[in-house]
Amino acid sequence: MESNNVQIHVEDEDRLSKLPDDILLDILGKGNMNTCIRASFLSARWRHLPSLLSHISLDISDFVISDDSFLNPTVVDEAMACMTKVARISLAVSGRKRTMKAVSLRVVLTSNYLCDICFFNATTTLFRHLSRLFLYNARFDELQMDRLLNSCEQLQHLELDNCDTGDEPVLKTNIPNSKISYLKLCSCLFEKVEFLCLPKLSELHYELSYSLNTPFSLGIVPCLEEVRLVCKMASYQSGYNLSELLHGTKEIHALTLDFEGEKVWMLPEGQKLHSLFQNLSKLFIHGIYAKFGLSWTITVLEAAPFIKTFGIKVCDHVCTEKNRRLYAKRINPWQKNNKLNSSRHLNLTRLEFGGFMAVKKHLQFVRAVMDYASSLETILLEDKDPCEYCDEVNSNRPILRQVPSFQKINASKK
Repeated sequence: MESNNVQIHVEDEDRLSKLPDDILLDILGKGNMNTCIRASFLSARWRHLPSLLSHISLDISDFVISDDSFLNPTVVDEAMACMTKVARISLAVSGRKRTMKAVSLRVVLTSNYLCDICFFNATTTLFRHLSRLFLYNARFDELQMDRLLNSCEQLQHLELDNCDTGDEPVLKTNIPNSKISYLKLCSCLFEKVEFLCLPKLSELHYELSYSLNTPFSLGIVPCLEEVRLVCKMASYQSGYNLSELLHGTKEIHALTLDFEGEKVWMLPEGQKLHSLFQNLSKLFIHGIYAKFGLSWTITVLEAAPFIKTFGIKVCDHVCTEKNRRLYAKRINPWQKNNKLNSSRHLNLTRLEFGGFMAVKKHLQFVRAVMDYASSLETILLEDKDPCEYCDEVNSNRPILRQVPSFQKINASKK
C-alpha cells in the first residue's frame, strides 16, 4: 500500500514536469526572482527556466528579512552578493532563444558595491534590457551616471533615493537618446540637478533638497506633462519661485505642490504664475498646515484659468512636533494675498479635499469654491491619511470616530 502511494506521488510530480515551458514560466513569473531560482533547483526539469523569463524583477527587499535590515551594512552586502548571483543565473545563456521584454532592478549600493564593476559587468545583459531602475544609497559622479544611463537603452522608469554626487555639487543629465519617461528623486543630497536633455521625460517627481539656491533646472524636456514637487523647508531656507523651477516648460498639465505640513515655500509671483499655469488642467496643493487658512489656495487657482481638477490636502501630524527645531517657522507668504476676484469665475468641474473635517473653516472653503465654480460637478471629501506614529502619540487620548473616506457630494447650487 505504501509503495502504491509513493508511485502516485511520483506520477503527480511527473505530471507537473510534463507541462510545457510556457505554462511553467507563467507559474514562476508569479513569484520574485529569489523564489524562482530556489524553485528551479528542486527539479532538473525546471533548472533552465529562469533564463527563459521575459520579465525579470530583482528587488533587494526580497533578499533581506525586514526593512530594518538596511541599517546593517553587513546584511546589505550579503543581500547584494546573493542578488548578484541570482542575476547571473537568471541571465545565463540558454539553448533556447530568449526575448527579454522588461527588467526591474532595485538595489542598495553600499561601500562594497558602490559603482562595483563586478556587479555591473555581471549584469551587463540586464542593464541593456532594463526598463525600470531603482537606486538607493548610491554615490556617483556625472561620468558614472552618464555611463550607467547610456547603457540602459530601454530604461523608462528611474528612481533615485538617498543618492549623492560626492564632492561634485551639481549633477547634469544630458542623454539625447534617453527613453526615460518617469523620473523620481527622493531624499537625494544634490546641491542642484540640471536636466539638460531628457526628450521623453513626461513625469517628474522631485523632493526638493536642502539647497540654498534653485535645486534644479530644466533644459530640453518637450514631453514633460506632470510634475510633483515636495519640500519640507529647513530653517535656513527662504522659499522658491515656481517660475524659476519650471522655466522653459510649456506643456505641463498636472502640477502637485506638497509642503508636508510646514512652511509654504511657493512664493507669490503675480502675473508670472498666470503665464506658467496657462496650460494646467490639474492642480493639487498638499501638505497644508492645519492651522493655515485655505482661501489663499483659491487665489492660486485664479492664476490657472483652464483648470478642471483642483485638490487640496490638509496636514496635521502631531508626530512631527518633536523635530520642529530642524525646520523653518511655519509661515504662509500667501496669507496676505487672499482677496478673491469676484468677477472671475473658475472653470472647475472637480474638487478634492483631503484631511477634511466638519469644521467651520473647511465648510466655508468648500462653499467658496462652489460659489466661484459654476461648472463644478463633483466634490470628494477624504479623511486624513492614517499615521501609526501619530497614533502612538495619541494613544492616551480618546479615539474620535473617523469620517468615511471620499464621501461624494452633489455640487448643485440652489
